[in-house]
Amino acid sequence: MTTPASYTPQCLTLRHLLAQLQLPIIIGVSGDSGSGKTTYSNGIRRLLGTDIVKSIEMDGYHREDREQRQRSGRLPLDPEANHLDLLAHHLLELKQGRPVEVPIYNHATGKFDPPVLFAPAPIIIVEGLHALYPQFQPLLDFSIYVDPDRDVKWKWKRDRDVNLRGHDVSALMAEMLQRQAAYKRWIDFQKTNATVVIKLHQTQIEQFGRYEFSGEIPPGSLQVEMMLEPAPVPLPSLPLPFDLAAMLGSKQAPFLLSAVPSIYWGREVITIHIDGLLSPQTVAQLERYIVDFTGIPVEQAIPKQDYERVSSVEFAQLLIAWRFLEQVNNLLQELMASGVIEP
Repeated sequence: MTTPASYTPQCLTLRHLLAQLQLPIIIGVSGDSGSGKTTYSNGIRRLLGTDIVKSIEMDGYHREDREQRQRSGRLPLDPEANHLDLLAHHLLELKQGRPVEVPIYNHATGKFDPPVLFAPAPIIIVEGLHALYPQFQPLLDFSIYVDPDRDVKWKWKRDRDVNLRGHDVSALMAEMLQRQAAYKRWIDFQKTNATVVIKLHQTQIEQFGRYEFSGEIPPGSLQVEMMLEPAPVPLPSLPLPFDLAAMLGSKQAPFLLSAVPSIYWGREVITIHIDGLLSPQTVAQLERYIVDFTGIPVEQAIPKQDYERVSSVEFAQLLIAWRFLEQVNNLLQELMASGVIEP
């Protein structure tokens, strides 16, 4: 696929410029436990490379391990149950280019492992329940809040904590009920300041069929609703390749995409709705277009896919990654203009 002439030349790819950064760009990703935070930050990791992007999981900053929480009855959603002051200190140190010792929570054992030395990287992703709290906002360059519907979130959390982490089902359900008021009190408000807010609903694509829906939607399909703050300086155009002939054919997979200017919590945003399925060819071309811009080797950025169709969640990953790249490009251009980094 040909890269437009207006794009940055290969010597000025984002990866080339990011590698020169002395101080990191920090992304905060927040939402409830089991909400899918890592799913969306993974899109950024994949398209820039794990050598450029490092992550901090805020679970290591809990004050109590799993056994202690069972005795105390305290939930990690309570900010007082976390060392948020320590995290703020660590982010400030990293923002100034100094390494820190990050505490580690082991989900398999429910205990804390020894801390690990964490050196600054060009991009640092901080994921956790309180990642967008006011004390962190001045240190964040980009922020994402993930807000799935209750039924979606509960299914994901059950699947993860029971099947992958070995939690007891009945104890988990009791905790999830206890969490509802705590979530509204201590977590939900963070979306009011996020650069990107992601809401996840059960698919509604069938409602757009006339009289009777005749397509096929895989189980677990979701509708993605995103509120994105417009970028201060947009990147060159990102084409969305569609096969019009296939769209008019009887075997076309159902797909819905809309973008509507809106006001969300007093801020101007673009509200995007994505539902249904895309062809892998469409997404593959989008991925390669982004890869040409970032400069990561294709074989590292795009793993071989074995699916026949691409879900709305996977497509949303690309849109969020592109919106982040717009933010990064703007920061890098400012740094080049001031002579902090060189082309």
